[in-house]
Amino acid sequence: MKQITILLASALTLVLSLAACDNEMETIDRRTVGPEAQDPALYAEYLKALSAYKASDHFLTYARMENAPEVSTSPRDYLHAMPDSLDYIALMRPLSPFDCEDLPGVRAKGTKILLCADCSVAATAAQAVEDALAQVAAHGLDGLTIYGGSTAPDAALFDKAARAGTFLVFEGDPALVSPESREKIDLYVRDVTGVNNVFTLQTEVDYMLERVGIPAAKLLLATTPDSRMDDAALQAQEALTLVARAVMTYGPLAGLAVYDIGKDYYDPSTNYRRTKAAINLLNPAYN
Repeated sequence: MKQITILLASALTLVLSLAACDNEMETIDRRTVGPEAQDPALYAEYLKALSAYKASDHFLTYARMENAPEVSTSPRDYLHAMPDSLDYIALMRPLSPFDCEDLPGVRAKGTKILLCADCSVAATAAQAVEDALAQVAAHGLDGLTIYGGSTAPDAALFDKAARAGTFLVFEGDPALVSPESREKIDLYVRDVTGVNNVFTLQTEVDYMLERVGIPAAKLLLATTPDSRMDDAALQAQEALTLVARAVMTYGPLAGLAVYDIGKDYYDPSTNYRRTKAAINLLNPAYN
């Protein structure tokens, strides 16, 4: 694993050096030589080890990405700049040409790309799923995320995804999903950003597992890199760290989801570092 560590460090250095060049918001030039061109043999070994890791039994990590901006201002706007160790990236908008350009390299890392359908408004939910499934098919993506918000989703939405044979993630309150639809969902992502402390967090997890009946192996807890939460001593800590620990101890659960990963991504001391630290905490054997 020594070579893997060296390459990870060099790749991170490259990303952070690009990010830290200037604090002003300006269009980013994508024509940067990456580690795959700097040392192809080492990069091939890295990809091999990364694929082995993602094929292993490990805690999953999932991130939402606000892709396809009109003007790109930092590495946060590009799929290739997301942490390599993410298992899933859910794109919030239809794919841009830049997204399509990045797809082969990101998928070579074993990262699965999903497209999100916003079904939080009942009147537009069916069309949102239809449009998202068309994009999934057109670009050969790995699945669909249905975002339900606080709305009880129609069972027909899950039926449509199931008929398409699509890997399906549901983001929202699992209790709002009808029992007959639950078996069609491969992973559940529950947002716990508003939870104030670890005691309430455990109560929330117990409710989802014991009362709602969501399998622990299908449940991911979501928070943001800039959120804070009180630990057992009522001391405020980074929520990503506490939620990652909860994933390991309250189930164990399937894994961790990261929202707002692109916010302040250009600052090397914030979201990228915090996200990587949480992934490393979950899966220390593969660092």
